[in-house]
Amino acid sequence: MSDNVTRVAKVRPAGGHVLRVRFVRDRRDREIDVTGLIARSVHFAPLMRDLEAFAKVAIVEDGLGLAWPIQTKWGPLDISASTLRRIAEEQQPMTGADFAKWRSELGLSLTEAARILGVGRRTVMSYLKKDELPSVVAIACRALARDKHLIAAHYVPARRTRRRAA
Repeated sequence: MSDNVTRVAKVRPAGGHVLRVRFVRDRRDREIDVTGLIARSVHFAPLMRDLEAFAKVAIVEDGLGLAWPIQTKWGPLDISASTLRRIAEEQQPMTGADFAKWRSELGLSLTEAARILGVGRRTVMSYLKKDELPSVVAIACRALARDKHLIAAHYVPARRTRRRAA
C-alpha cells in the first residue's frame, strides 16, 4: 500500500458524535466531531439518535475507513479515512502563525489579505497575533488556499506606492 494513503490506526467514541481517531504516522489522537456529517447526510441519519450504534464504530479495510454495524439502502454505513482526515483538518483552529503562513503562501500583502477577506488592514494585522482566529476567517482562508478560481474571483492587487526621496 502506498505511503501517502490516509489510514486510521485507532478509533473510539469520545462522547456525543465525537470520535477520537489516530491516523497512521500521527503522534497524537484527534477528536473529530461528525455531528454535522450525520445531521446533513441521509446516509448517516441512522446514527443521529442511536448513540449505542455510533459507539460500535470499527476500523475497516486495513484502516482505509471506519464503519458502523448498520445497513442502509446504499450498503454498509462507512466513511473513508481521507474524508475523516479532511473533516479533522477543517475543525483545527487557525492560529496567527497559520494565518501568516497562509498569507505568505498565497503571496498576499496585508492590504490584499484584508481586501480579499473583507476586513480592515488593522484587523489582518491583529489576526497575526491571535492564538485562534474566528472560525469564519479560517474557513475562508482554507477555501481560498484550495481553490485558485475562488482567489482569482476576489483578489484585488494593492497599489504599490513609491515614496519620494526627501
